[in-house]
Amino acid sequence: MMKWTKTTATAAALIAAISLQGGAAAVHAMNAAPKAAPGGAPIVVPAKTAHANAVFDHMMNLLKSPSKQAEAVAYMEKNIYQVTPWQATIMVLKLENAEKANLDAWNDKFYRDNVQQKLMKLMKKGDDLTSLINKTSDKSLKTLFKGARDSGYRLETSEGMFYLVLDYPRFQKVRAYVTNDIKSYIDIMTVETKSPFANDAALSVGWTEVTKRALSDEAFLKSYPASNRATQVKSLYNLYLGVSMYGLNNTPMFDYDTKKVDQEGKAALQAAVSKGDPSKSGYLKKIKGFLEVLDKNHDVLTPEVEKYRKAATGNS
Repeated sequence: MMKWTKTTATAAALIAAISLQGGAAAVHAMNAAPKAAPGGAPIVVPAKTAHANAVFDHMMNLLKSPSKQAEAVAYMEKNIYQVTPWQATIMVLKLENAEKANLDAWNDKFYRDNVQQKLMKLMKKGDDLTSLINKTSDKSLKTLFKGARDSGYRLETSEGMFYLVLDYPRFQKVRAYVTNDIKSYIDIMTVETKSPFANDAALSVGWTEVTKRALSDEAFLKSYPASNRATQVKSLYNLYLGVSMYGLNNTPMFDYDTKKVDQEGKAALQAAVSKGDPSKSGYLKKIKGFLEVLDKNHDVLTPEVEKYRKAATGNS
């Protein structure tokens, strides 16, 4: 469980730290399907099914090689409509896994001093990898930017550094073909990518948005408790539960000197509780209890308030 201290990691680092599962067991089950009917008679596979299997198998083969990641992205986007929803879902999850696994290697290329210096001069607000490709005349930079973009990444900046993250909004192109839980997962991660919750250890979104995201993550976990991506969404939920009571290093819920609660933060929590139903939401139930202990302690971070939020968030 993440510790909500002054050394709390930045949003990008925390999101990147969420472990990804690959649906490997499901893929293994597919590959282990019987090749013949009882009695030894060969199974006749319909042409449509055989084609779908061929598309799926080709995608899996592409993902075996990091050098073919960009080819895999393009292939999936072009051909995903030809496979079953189950196969499409595995394709998306496996691609996400590959992008995550290869992210550090890609970022190592961007962390080079000469690349960082060139980006500092080149990049303006609103630029993305495509606009940078068009803007620069440096052939090596063009190649680097195009390779990163086509491999499924997007460029972000925080604390004076430029770095890559997974381009979850791009998964919206294939959202229609996957199962409902992964549709919702893609939507959650798209929001996280388009509007990161923090930058430079400070909230980039309002306190109200923090409560909305916590409730959205909680709703996903209630609807899809057995989803392949339940673990990742649970990590996000725990993140926002913690932020709701602690804030972040540079946007604390309590003033470091006076120990008084942030009134905007408290108001957002009150609004969430009044609009929702704490009897049906574990998140709102914990927030309601937090507000009650706050009122009892006159909005000051006392040992009693500290004890409550540690217990509520699982911090020791």
